[in-house]
This record gives sequence, structure tokens and C-alpha cells, in this order.
Amino acid sequence: MIRRLHRLITGVFPDRRLRLYVLILLVQIILYSLATYVIVRYVEHVPFTLLDAVYFVIMTITTVGYGIPFPVESELTITLIILIMFTGVMTVLLIVPALFAPYLEKLFQRTPPRTINRNIHDHVIIVGFSGTARSLMEMLQVSSGDIVLVEENIDEAREALSMRRAALSIIWGDYNDDHTWTSAHIEQAAAVILCEDEHTSAKIILGIRDRTKAKIISIADHHSYDRFLRFAGAEYVLSPKNITGKNIARYAIPGPYFETLYDENPYCTIHSMEECPSVDRKKIFMLPILEGYTCVGTTIGDLNRTNRFSFEVLSYWKGSEFVVVPRDEDVIDKSTILFMLGTEKAILDFRFSELKNGMEKGYNAVIAGYGSIGSIAFAELKNEGIATIAIDPHVEDVPGFHENAESEDILTKAGIHEASVCIICTDNDDVNIFTTLMARSLNPRVRILAAAHAPESVDKLYKAGADYVADTPGLGGIMAANIVLADHIHLLIALPDGRKIAAAYIQERRGMNIGTLQKETGVLVLAVRTRRSSLVHPDPGYVLEEGDEVIVVGTPPALKKFIRITSGESI
Repeated sequence: MIRRLHRLITGVFPDRRLRLYVLILLVQIILYSLATYVIVRYVEHVPFTLLDAVYFVIMTITTVGYGIPFPVESELTITLIILIMFTGVMTVLLIVPALFAPYLEKLFQRTPPRTINRNIHDHVIIVGFSGTARSLMEMLQVSSGDIVLVEENIDEAREALSMRRAALSIIWGDYNDDHTWTSAHIEQAAAVILCEDEHTSAKIILGIRDRTKAKIISIADHHSYDRFLRFAGAEYVLSPKNITGKNIARYAIPGPYFETLYDENPYCTIHSMEECPSVDRKKIFMLPILEGYTCVGTTIGDLNRTNRFSFEVLSYWKGSEFVVVPRDEDVIDKSTILFMLGTEKAILDFRFSELKNGMEKGYNAVIAGYGSIGSIAFAELKNEGIATIAIDPHVEDVPGFHENAESEDILTKAGIHEASVCIICTDNDDVNIFTTLMARSLNPRVRILAAAHAPESVDKLYKAGADYVADTPGLGGIMAANIVLADHIHLLIALPDGRKIAAAYIQERRGMNIGTLQKETGVLVLAVRTRRSSLVHPDPGYVLEEGDEVIVVGTPPALKKFIRITSGESI
């Protein structure tokens, strides 16, 4: 009964503040009615019913002004009436704006435009205001080109308007209406990036593909839809969740696995004039350090001094902290991800050496969430022969427990106490955060890898105890942005503080040294890959030559200046 009443009240008054004000008003009416009944009947000695008292209190609070229906002779009665008027009216004045504010706000909200009243060309059109779209807009801030967001939901379009990005134009319009795409100047666009669901994206692609020569890029939740979207007309189909599942699995597998963070942007048409043999060419690798590695507990200085594998530590990521320039005394632990510059053979030799020194002693995994990310991670771990238990209340054929992972009992049954790694990747960030807290408290030594569906959840997951967090929308934004910006810059990582790690070729002989580049743009140079060698944290006096690849970290405005210099423009 109480639950039904609570649901009824919540449905009538969905705003929590409004519910509080209404509750206060009801309490006032009840208490003042009782007080009025007692005082009028026994102090004023006037026949008076409880219903009369309720009527009088409501009339007074609402300031109807019908007058006082009984003689007033006692000061106590006058005091009560003043108190009713003052407190009651104040409560009503709080309720009225709380009740009507949402409707008035919507009534007077700025209506998103339906067209762009200026000529634009070579711009990027983003369709759908999703988490990936937000991330993509942030990534494209490094470009000087225009960005047009097309959204058919007016509330989403209004929310996008509140972002107030200088280079962002917003159009609200029906995806099925040709006028919407004419208003977005689709004929002159350089790229169209669809961030809607697969069905909506397919419908849009079929409607616009004959109207534009732009690159059509579709973001898909499920990689299995790739061939259908390509058949519809998409030139590129990207699945951030698919990549997130594979990347998380790589960080969980205790084998010779690592991620090539940067080698060549496959979409770039500009390359250095001379190439080293591919087997000798140095690349940047992301190498997660796992429990049991002999380097756990040592320092960056120890690793550099005893390095017999010919690689160099460029930077490292530990929890939510990214250290651009490592210090010799910085300690390596199982939450550390090293960024290393070296050949693939060097990284393989190092990891095999670490494994040989006692890594594998029975390895098993628990996966919370068997959706688009979890099922991919499960398949990757299964292919490596790793015993894995999955937990998901929504998937019928989950290979484990058809239960909620937010349960100490279920996590225990799944083997969290003995697990080497726990992957937490449900479709709900709140569930992921709470499950991370539970898994960390149940097994302080387990390696926890989590997926975030909103940027603001990344830091919370790290604080909850995750060793590594994959920002799925951020990954999708980088993937799409790198297609658009391919011939100018290659974005590698978006750091929590808003900076980006990126790489670009020097496209024209400049005679500029690294110190001048850093001063004029505001970027910090991490490494340079030349035609003959690679330099980590190079000397500021090094003079850049045409064909050199420069890896830097900087804010979007700094990277925008960096692009202009590397492409031969003045700033």
C-alpha cells in the first residue's frame, strides 16, 4: 500500500523538490487545522467543526480573502492567523514556481535553428547527439574546419546548443526531410559521421548517399552490422564497443599481447620519404603490467638501467594519472600501463621474459556484463584457453550466471576471490561503478578492467578501484576523428585533463627546432621518429626535417597550431 502511494505521488510530482514543498504544505494544513479547531472552540468559545477549521486554513493560506468566519477576541487567535498567513503563503510561493518552471522553461527555451545562414564547405556533419558525438566534437576541436550537428530530437538539439562551441552549428530537422540535408549543405561536406542506432543510420545513408561525395562514416554498436551498413553506402563502419571489448581482453590476457598505439595511420596518404625495414621500425606500444611480472615493485629507473631489450619508456598511465615525463624513482605496479618506443621484437622479448619468470599460476577471469563489450572480451579470453565466467541478468544464454553482478553472493559464486582478472562492462555506468567497488573489496589483488559509457564515469571507476578504464565514446570519437583528420594529425589518446597525445608528419622543410615548436604552439614533444632513428624526449635544439614524425601532447588549441606548423602554414 505504501509503495503504491509512493509511486502515485512520484508520478504526480516527479520533481523531488516539488514533492518536499507539497509535503510541507500538507503538514502545515493538518497542524494549523488542529490548532485552529482547538483555539476557536475553547478560547473564542465559538461552535466550530474540524471541517470548518480546514476550510479556514486553506482559505487563509491561499489568500482567497473571504474574511474570518468567527469573532476574534484573543491575542492567541490573532497570532495563529498571522502565523498561518506568513508560513502558508511562503510555502505556496515556493510551490508555484517549482510546479510551473519546467513548462515555462520549455516554453521560453531557444528553438534550435533549422538551417545555416552562411555558406560553408569541406565541413564535417555529425548526425545524432550521442556520447560518441560529444567526444567526436571534442576531438575535432583541433581542426579549423566547421562542424555541423544534425539532430531530429528537439530536446537533444537544445542540449547541444548549450555546449556553445564556436565551430559548432546545430540544425534541428527530420532525417527523412530533404530540406534538413540541404540546410546542412551536405553537397559541400567533407565527411558525414552517423552516431545514431544502426537502423536509423542505414535509413539516413540510403537517403543521402546520392547527394554527396563526402566520406560516410557510421558508428555501430554491433560489429555484425558492418556489411549491411557498407552495402547501404557507408565507406567506413566503426564499432567502438567491439574495439573496447578486444582492448580490454588484451589487457587481461597473460600472454605476449600488447597494443600498437601508434605506427601509421592507415587513412593517411602522407608518409615519410624513406622508410626503415618494417621489422626494424620502432613503434609506440601500450603494455599493461600484470600481477606476477618481475618488474612489479621496481622503478622506471630500474627498468631503464636493466633494459636489455632495446626499448625506451616514453610515458606511463597509472589509474587516472597519466605521467608524460616519467621520473627514475616512479614505482611500477599492476595498475601501470607503460608506453614504450621500440621494435615489436623488443616488446615481445620483454613480455616473454616476464612470463617466464612466474606469471602463469592458474589464470581465470570473471566478466560482469555479457553485452556488446562483454561478449567480445569473453570470446577473446576463451580463444586463449582462459577459464571465464560471465554474469548478466539480461542475456538468456549467458555462459555463467543469469543474475545481477551487483551481488556479493553472485560474485563469490563466480569465483571473484580466486579470479586473476575481473572485467566489468555492463551497459550501465552506475552498475559498473558499484560492481567495481564490490569486486575490489572482495579481492584486493584482482586486476579490474572496466568500461565507461560516459566521460564523467571514468574518474569514478578509477576511484572505485579499477586498474584500467576504457572510455568507449572517447574511443569512438578518436577512431572517427582520425579518418577525418588523417592527412593532418593522428590522435592517439585523450587524457583525463582534456589534453590529447597526437602525432603528425613534418610536411615541409621548416628549419625549426623542437624548442621553437613547443614555444610557438604550446605542445610538449614526447618523441620524434626520423628516417634513421627515434628520439624519446628529444633535446629542444633538435632541428626538425621534412618527413619526421613528431609525437606530442597538448590542448586542442595547441594542437590546432601544431597542425598549421607541420603542414607548412603560418600561425
